[in-house]
Amino acid sequence: MNTRALEALSDDKRFAIVALLARGEQCVCDVSSALGISNALASHHLKKLREAGLVETTRKGSWLHCSLRREALMGLADELTALATVEPGETACCEAVCCEPRIEATDE
Repeated sequence: MNTRALEALSDDKRFAIVALLARGEQCVCDVSSALGISNALASHHLKKLREAGLVETTRKGSWLHCSLRREALMGLADELTALATVEPGETACCEAVCCEPRIEATDE
C-alpha cells in the first residue's frame, strides 16, 4: 500500500490539486491561482504529491507544468477497493503487517 500517497492526499489542498490535475496538465501558476494560494505554497504541495508518486512535472521554458500520474492513482484506488471487498475472516493481500499470520500463545 502506498501510504505516502494516502498521506499526501489527506491534505485538503493537495487533494484539490489532484482534482484540478485530473482535468489536465497545469502550470504551477494556474494551480496557485485556481486554489487561491501563493506559487510557493502550490510548489510545496506539488513537491509532496510528486514525492508520493502521484504527480509528475516537466519544465517548459521557465514554466513548471504538472500532470497527474493516473496509473499511480488508479493503483491506489485498486488497493483500496481490494481492502474494501475483503470478506470477514479472509486475509487481505495488501502485504501489510496486520495480514501476517499471528502465532497464538499456548499455556504449556
